[in-house]
Amino acid sequence: MSKHPPKLLRPLALALHLAFLGAAGAALTLPAAVRAQEAAFDFAISAGPLQNALTAFAAQTRINVSFAPELAGGGRHSPGVQGRHGAEQALRRLLAGSGLVAVRQGNGYTLEKAPQSRGDEAQLTPVTVTAGAERSGITEGTGSYTQRGPSRTATGLALSLRETPQSVTVMTRQRIEDFKLETLTDVLEQTPGIAVLQYGTAVGYQARGAAVNFQTDGFRQISGGWSYFGGMHYDLDDLTDIDRVEVLKGSAGLTAGYGYAGATVNRIRKRPTQELQAKAGVSAGSWDRQRAEADLSGPLNAAGTLRGRIAAAAGQGDTFRDGETQRFRTLFGTLEADLGPDTLLSGGITYRKREHRGIALYDTIPAYRGGQRLALMPRSFNLGTPWSGYEQETTSVFARLEHRFATGWTASLHVSDERIETPELLFGYIRWPGTANQNHYVNAENRNSGIDFELKGPFELFGRQHELRIAAGAARSRSDMDRANGTYGIPLASLGLDYAQGGPALPKFADMTRWTYDLDRFSHRQRYVSAAGRFSLADPLKLIAGVRVTDYQLSSFGGQWMTYSLDESGVVTPYAGLVFDLSDDISLYGSYANIFDAQTAQDEQGRTLAPREGLTYEVGAKGEFFGKRLNAGISHFWIRTDNEAEASGGRTPGGAAAYRAVMGASRRGYELELSGELARGWQAQGSYVMNDSSLSTASQYPRRQFKIGTTYQPWHRLTIGAAARWQSRTSGGALVQDSFWLLDLMARYQVNDKLSISANINNALDKKYFGGVISDWQGVGYTWGAPRSFNAGLRYDF
Repeated sequence: MSKHPPKLLRPLALALHLAFLGAAGAALTLPAAVRAQEAAFDFAISAGPLQNALTAFAAQTRINVSFAPELAGGGRHSPGVQGRHGAEQALRRLLAGSGLVAVRQGNGYTLEKAPQSRGDEAQLTPVTVTAGAERSGITEGTGSYTQRGPSRTATGLALSLRETPQSVTVMTRQRIEDFKLETLTDVLEQTPGIAVLQYGTAVGYQARGAAVNFQTDGFRQISGGWSYFGGMHYDLDDLTDIDRVEVLKGSAGLTAGYGYAGATVNRIRKRPTQELQAKAGVSAGSWDRQRAEADLSGPLNAAGTLRGRIAAAAGQGDTFRDGETQRFRTLFGTLEADLGPDTLLSGGITYRKREHRGIALYDTIPAYRGGQRLALMPRSFNLGTPWSGYEQETTSVFARLEHRFATGWTASLHVSDERIETPELLFGYIRWPGTANQNHYVNAENRNSGIDFELKGPFELFGRQHELRIAAGAARSRSDMDRANGTYGIPLASLGLDYAQGGPALPKFADMTRWTYDLDRFSHRQRYVSAAGRFSLADPLKLIAGVRVTDYQLSSFGGQWMTYSLDESGVVTPYAGLVFDLSDDISLYGSYANIFDAQTAQDEQGRTLAPREGLTYEVGAKGEFFGKRLNAGISHFWIRTDNEAEASGGRTPGGAAAYRAVMGASRRGYELELSGELARGWQAQGSYVMNDSSLSTASQYPRRQFKIGTTYQPWHRLTIGAAARWQSRTSGGALVQDSFWLLDLMARYQVNDKLSISANINNALDKKYFGGVISDWQGVGYTWGAPRSFNAGLRYDF
């Protein structure tokens, strides 16, 4: 393949150049403790015992709070604090009604009685609450495999994992970095409860027997339509700009309103840091893969009221398939500005460019034809040609304005726009028993844009504190593409080729200048209003309930059999959940949610299937231990849907795969998950999942899965780890993939405070397995999983 070192290093060079400029400016900033005291934070500290509230405050702000042991005890209660405040203002709110005041001393605060008269208590030894690294759910820098801060993916409310009445998995920044999970597919392969099916060079994701939805910072990404290639928009995205990936299991009726019932994958972007930090790294591995990255973040003025971050990554390399190559560049920048003590303005941009060649897209290697079993091809066999593929550019911009009122309520406005442009998609690939296809798409553009307004805060009713969130918004997605009729079924013999030679030997054989092109257009609009609340029914019992009302408009234009429209108004998706605290660490929960999903699937007569509708139920128990450093949960779920699209085995009049609507489709199962610190220096994330589905296509996905990823520090300079995955038997028609294990290994050595070296081995035992088996109207086929691979890297923290 051709190499382009200058292009590869340009983003890295730019980031490093800005890093040195930023470092010079940072020399003028104030000490970290002073900046922390003056900076504003997003608080979500619930009402409760004062000592618990002070612990949460210290963990979020990194500010020490010292007090005599008896001052915060004795049944003293805190009203909590919600929204964005300066540290001192938030501390005053936490102490309201306690008879205590906070006095600034050095790098922190000391609690005293009001007025300052400490009496006998002045003789007691102070207790210091040490600040943790977590802030507003951010996982970067925590070194943890769990999230201690709040998650908003399920309800929009700032709830801890234990307080959320649905299963939520968080793939933290540390988990991502330890095992070199560079793309979204890498992450989801190791995410508890997610099954990844590879078909050709494309991938599909499933949870609880259903497909998944995608979000970024809570914004739904609508990427389908007759652009046809929606899956490739995100599966290879580099995660340089991402702090964590939150995965909500089940439907997201409150935050999305529509979509699949399996899960919602929410990528949460990095934010600027309060303190200056800079890092850079390089790595290289199997199949000539190379990668470089840099990240700079910190305050941009002495007061710390303006903060910025820039991150860049670039990479290139081959894959285990003959003739397949990948190249990418990612550049991310974001700013935060405190317009006042109660107002925050933030925004940013992510730019991605990706080239992927040597692909056959959705085509799998045939295993059977005419009832006859075919010989398995080698893992390196590729149906696609080296010139088959695409270049893609993605530009995402976002902005958020948030204001905190004196009442504790917060109003925010969030806007986002994403443009995905693919000037040309040219596909050439071979088919059994010996034919070649070539098709062409040009001017493909996918646009996602949205706006959300949110008002949330605490209120008192019947002598109890509750929380309420009211939101409204609109979103639009549009896909446009010019599609050629293509050339199909050309005999390989006429080209002087044999099937066993594979796609790499295939030349361009069609004259595209003679092709005619048809315009495909897809549009999806929605408007919504929603309300959700967390109501304190009793000290140990909380009700989380809400409703969303949405209007949908969906249309597609692409020829006689690709034209349809759907207009639904006033679609109501309710949500309800109960959480009962057995103790401070353990809770029981149950939840219910509606499902609504406007479909694009068509039957064999070319009719679009009615929207998928249904219900999801979940019950379980959750626990958080060792100061929230370890989370654990067990859940049982049941999903019932009508109008579920199931492949019929036939084709639509337009030639696409046809589906039938299944009524009363059901899925049920259970999940066990544990994540966090098991002992000092020992991080782990493990899960076991069982899922039963009544759909005939369920056999293509594993019924049971076990996943674990763990690291241990036997010495402060050395970290070793392993990630193991097991899945049960899968099948596509007569082709069976027996259950199998995969093992990944990692090691990292900290040379000094700044420099570290790392090594990773994926599929360390070189297991030969199918990444996917599938049976459809084209026949029974398979896609090989990746063989053993190695990666070594260097990282320097400035």
